[in-house]
Amino acid sequence: MLRKVLGALALLLVACNEPEAETPKPVAGQLCPDWVHNRYVVKGPDGDFYSTWHPQVDPEYRCYFDHEHGDDPRTSLANPELPPFGYVGKLAGMPEAHEGFKVFVSNRGTRNDEDRIALTSTRIVAHMGTGGVRRYSVRNHSLIFDLVAPSGHRVSVQGMADTGRVGSICERDPTLNDNDPSNDIGRTVMTIPGSGCHDKRPGSLYEIWTFRLRLADKVEVIVATAAFDPITTMNPAKPSELIYTEQVFEGFQDLRGCDREAYHGPVYWYNKGGPEVFYTDAFGRPGGPIRQMASRHDDVGIWMAYRPSDGYLNTFKLRKGHCAPGLGLRN
Repeated sequence: MLRKVLGALALLLVACNEPEAETPKPVAGQLCPDWVHNRYVVKGPDGDFYSTWHPQVDPEYRCYFDHEHGDDPRTSLANPELPPFGYVGKLAGMPEAHEGFKVFVSNRGTRNDEDRIALTSTRIVAHMGTGGVRRYSVRNHSLIFDLVAPSGHRVSVQGMADTGRVGSICERDPTLNDNDPSNDIGRTVMTIPGSGCHDKRPGSLYEIWTFRLRLADKVEVIVATAAFDPITTMNPAKPSELIYTEQVFEGFQDLRGCDREAYHGPVYWYNKGGPEVFYTDAFGRPGGPIRQMASRHDDVGIWMAYRPSDGYLNTFKLRKGHCAPGLGLRN
C-alpha cells in the first residue's frame, strides 16, 4: 500500500515539474498570435461578448493581423461605438467569417474623389469579404447602418440584408430595370475568362454588392460596398471552386480585397407616426430581440451629397484603401 502511495506521489511531482505550454510572444513586424487578436471584443446587446474592429497592426505589440476591417468605427459621427461582429448572424442562425466584416465611415463635410461633399454622417458595417466562395451561394449578409442628418433624420438599424443574386456585370446590366425583383443581381463578381463576360486582360477588376434592409415597413436602407481587387473569382459552372483572381487574369498581383468603396444610401423613411424605437428579428420582421431606431419621417430619400456641377444626390460614394503588408487571402 505504501509503495502505491509513494508511486502516486512521484507521478504527481513529475506532472507538477513538467513545463507548461508557453504562450506565444508577439513580435513586432510579424503575425500576431491568436491571443492578441482575441483581446478585441465588445459586449453585444444580449450580454455576450463578440469580436470587433481592430487595427491591422496592434498598437501595443506592433505585430500585424492577416486581415483588416476597414475604417475605425470610433471616428464616426453617426455611431462611434465598436460594433459586435457576428451578433446579427448568431440570431439568424447564419454565422459569418470574422475576416469579412468591413467598416465604412463617412462624416458630414467629407469630400470624395469626384468633388462631392457628404451632407450627412453615416456608418456602414457590412459583411463582405472577397476571399471565400460561400459569398457566391449565401444571399443574406449582415448589415449595421447608422445615419445622422442636420435635418433631424436619424437611423440606427441592423439585420440580415438581402444582397440579391450573384452574377457578372454582363448579366446584371440587362436586368437593372426589370420589374421582377427576383431578376436582380445584387452581388456582381468577377467570373473566369471565357464564361461570357471577362477576358484574360480586363481593364479593371471590380466586385460590388447591393445591400437592401427593410425593417417592419418603417425604414429601408440601401447601400453598396465594392472592392477593386477581389481575391477570388467565380466559375459560374462551379461556384464552389476556389479560384484566385490573379491566377486567371493577367497583369494583376497582390490582390487582397483591401481597395474598396461604398455607396452610403439611399434611405427611405415610412415612419411619420412613430414610434422611433421598435424591435424586429434578424430579417426585419416585427417582433424580436433587435432594437431598431428610425426617426419620425416619411421621406423617400434625403440629400446625402452635393456637387456644384450636378447638384444634390441621395447617395454618397467614398473610396478608401486599407492595403498593408501582411494581409492574407482571407481578407
